[in-house]
Amino acid sequence: MPPIRIRISTIMAALLAGAGLILAYQLASTLLLVFAGVLLAVVLDVAALGLKRILPIHRLARLAIVTTIACLLLIAAIVWGGMRLLNEAKNLIDIASQQASMIAERLEALGFAVPGKDGGSNAASLQSYLPDPEQLFGHAQSTFSAATGVVVNTVIILFLAIFFAANPAGYRDGFLKLLPVDRRARIGQVLEETGHTLRWWLVGQLATMAIVAVSIGLMLLLMGIPNAVLLGLLAGALNFVPFLGPILAGIPVLLAAMPEGLAMLALVMGLFIIIESIEGYLINPLIQKRAVYLPPAWSLAALVAFGALFGGMGVALATPILAVARILVLRLYVEDVLERPRPSPSAAPDRARI
Repeated sequence: MPPIRIRISTIMAALLAGAGLILAYQLASTLLLVFAGVLLAVVLDVAALGLKRILPIHRLARLAIVTTIACLLLIAAIVWGGMRLLNEAKNLIDIASQQASMIAERLEALGFAVPGKDGGSNAASLQSYLPDPEQLFGHAQSTFSAATGVVVNTVIILFLAIFFAANPAGYRDGFLKLLPVDRRARIGQVLEETGHTLRWWLVGQLATMAIVAVSIGLMLLLMGIPNAVLLGLLAGALNFVPFLGPILAGIPVLLAAMPEGLAMLALVMGLFIIIESIEGYLINPLIQKRAVYLPPAWSLAALVAFGALFGGMGVALATPILAVARILVLRLYVEDVLERPRPSPSAAPDRARI
C-alpha cells in the first residue's frame, strides 16, 4: 500500500478552518447581531427603492425618510402595544382570580376543604402557596435585565442597518480586498446573488406576514375580541419565524378569547388554525416559490439547530441564514469545487518519459 502524503498547506487549511469555526462559535452573539443588521439594512434598502417611484430624490434622502418612519413606527408600537399588553395582563390576572374563586366555591359546595377560606390553619396553608418576596424580586430583576438587553441589541441592530444601508458598496468592496485577487470577481458575483436572494426572501416573508396580520386582525375584529388590531399585528410579526411563530402567535389570541366563553374560544381556535394552515400550505409556498425556495425539512432542521445553539436570536434568524448559506454552498463549493472541470489525464505531461 503506497504511503499517504498530506501536504502542509492542507493541514494548515484544516487548522485555520477549525480555528475559524471555534472563533465564530465564541462570537456567535456578535455575528448574529451583525447579520440582523444586514437583514434590516436590506429591508430599508427595499423600502427606499420602493419610495423612489413616489419621490425621485437622492437615495440617501429616501433612506433617511424610510429610517425615520421606521423608528417612529417602532416607538409607537412599543408605547402603544406595551401599554395594551400591560392592561391585558392585568385583565387576565383579574379573570384568573375570579375563575379561581368560582372553582373554590364549587369545591367547597362539594365538601372539599379549600385553603384560606375560614382563616386559621387554612390561611397559613394558603400562605405556603404564595411565592417568596425575595424570589419575586429576583425574577423582576432578571426580567428587567433581559428587557434592557433586548433594547440595547435593538439599538445596535438599528445603527448597523443604517450604516450598512447607507454605503453597501463600500463595505462589500472592503471585504473583497481581504481576499485573493483572482477570487474577488467570483466572490463579488456570489455576494450580489446573495443580496438578491435575501431581498426577495424578505419581500416574500413580509407579504406573508401582512396577509396573516390582516386576516387574523379582521377575524378577531368581526368576532368582537378586544385588541383585535394589536393581536393581528403581533400574529403577523411572529410569523417571521416559520413553524414556531404561528404557535406563539396563537397563545395571546386564545388568551384574549378565553373570557368570551368556551364556544367563542373554540371558534377562534378553529378559525386561527384554518388561517395559519392556508398561509402555511398555500400562500407561503406560492410566494416563496417566486422568491426563494427553501425545503421545509432544511428550514425546520436549521430552526432546531440554531435554537439549540444560539437561543431566541438563532431561532429568529435561522431561515435567512439558511437562505444565504444555500447560495454560498451551491456557488462556492458545488459549482467551483465539485463541478469544476478538471484537466484530463492525457493532457498532463508524462513525467516518466521526460
